[in-house]
This record gives sequence, C-alpha cells and structure tokens, in this order.
Amino acid sequence: MTDSAPGADTPRGTLEVRDRVVTRIAEIAAGRVSGVERVTGGLTARTLPHVEASVRGRRVTATVEAATRWATPIADVASRIRAAVSEDLVRDSGLDVDTIAVRIHYVAPERNSTTTRRVE
Repeated sequence: MTDSAPGADTPRGTLEVRDRVVTRIAEIAAGRVSGVERVTGGLTARTLPHVEASVRGRRVTATVEAATRWATPIADVASRIRAAVSEDLVRDSGLDVDTIAVRIHYVAPERNSTTTRRVE
C-alpha cells in the first residue's frame, strides 16, 4: 500500500491573465494619478486614459495615453503614470512588466467660471 497525498496525480490548474484585464487594471491606475484628466472624445476620438497592452507568457508591454491640463509638467505626470501602472499590474495580475510607454496629450485649462463678462 502506498501513501500518497490526495490529488497527487491531478495536474495543477493555471491562471491566464487576458490582455483586456491588464488593460483595465492599467487604465484604472493611470486615472488615479494626480494631474491626469479624464477626456471623452475630442481630438483623440477616444476616452483617455486609454491603454493598449499585450501579455506574452508572464510579461506585459503597455502603452498608456493620458491627458493633463496645459502647463502641467509632462515628464512628471508620465513618470507617475508609469510607476502607478507598473505597481498595480504587478500587484493585481502577478505578471512582470517589460515596458510601459506613456503618451501625454494636453487639454486646455478650464475657464474661470466665476468671472463673467458684463455688458452695459
């Protein structure tokens, strides 16, 4: 009589993280970054932040498009997006991140709504 653990002959399952799940994790992470504006339509004809991602094996490559208000330092926003997306992808998907490219679009600053023109 042999003593073996229950299920020892049964192969273990696998977890497959789809590109769309990775894309959604990255979009949420990018949207939480301070300075990132949510934009729908406009010149880009898409909602920003927008992510295109691919998973190959256990590696992720992603491109993030995001918007920020005019005069916000692009390098700072891009760096924070890259860090937030990378951190969330590793934590939430368990995958390794190869590259995260970031494209920033400027949007016009909001007009001061408290200032109104008065015509007499």
